[in-house]
Amino acid sequence: MCIVAAKYFPGQGWAGAKNRDRNYVPDLTFDLLTDSQPHRLLMRDDMTGYMEGLNAKGIAVLSASLQVMDDEKEIKKRTRDDNPDGERIREALKNTTLDRVVKELVNEGMTGNTVIFDQERCFILEGANFNDQYKYKLAEVDPNTGIARTNHGILLPQAGYQRGVTAQQDESRASSEARLKAAESALVTAQTPDQLVDLLAEQPNKNTQMNPLRTTTDHKRMRTTAQELIIPQEHTFFLRPIQSKLDIDFWRINQTPDDLWLEILSNRIMRKPKDTNTVDEEETDPFTRLGKIYGSVKPQDKGMKDLFKTYGRVQAKL
Repeated sequence: MCIVAAKYFPGQGWAGAKNRDRNYVPDLTFDLLTDSQPHRLLMRDDMTGYMEGLNAKGIAVLSASLQVMDDEKEIKKRTRDDNPDGERIREALKNTTLDRVVKELVNEGMTGNTVIFDQERCFILEGANFNDQYKYKLAEVDPNTGIARTNHGILLPQAGYQRGVTAQQDESRASSEARLKAAESALVTAQTPDQLVDLLAEQPNKNTQMNPLRTTTDHKRMRTTAQELIIPQEHTFFLRPIQSKLDIDFWRINQTPDDLWLEILSNRIMRKPKDTNTVDEEETDPFTRLGKIYGSVKPQDKGMKDLFKTYGRVQAKL
């Protein structure tokens, strides 16, 4: 189960972020597909065959599942087959315009809460199968509001987790609603794409299943295995691995002539200070705050702190 969110940032355009939640530790690879134009950069889960990403025209697709019972099946080994929705995304990104990508995803029966965007425009597609009949709702997203979705339908309310079916679904629906609320708050607060993905890494609730970023070691429970961030203006797919195994040929991928890029984000954002009884000055001072969070040695001398603020590092005296 996942979170997808997209926001329009003045000067940059649309950016999309995702928390990818699984009940297993996935094996992730990246494929740079050059068999057609435009070229495509796709993240692939080798345990399920699911794919998503962007193309050289700066068109991106990120999705959160609404076929929730299928998505929660325990995965024990790799598959050689491609996931049907992953195939749909891979093929749709062969198109050169956003409208054509959207149209193909609809025509091919894309399921889930799916955001489809480039630098200038963004669409939300909600799709699900009911008794083998495909139903969907499509809307263009207002750049003044952005969009967030988790694992229940909004435009298609009968899709995804429902209340009153089983106790497990009640719990999952409560989690989906809590994570959606957190994502919507992140959309309001974030001033930059990196702030958006960082806000989706917060863990304020003692019940980890209610947090935007979920952590657990229980193999039967959902946990955030990775965060994704796509910025079409930069033609870049950013990945923050959390509970994931990676096999990536950076040199091959980042040599593309199409200006498609893959970058890794640090997962230090997850680490919490051991001592939370800090004074306000320490909380706002960049050096002591980073020292508490990351375990680095912080200078206690006020003059050394001033040097850090002035030059960005502690300089040796000659």
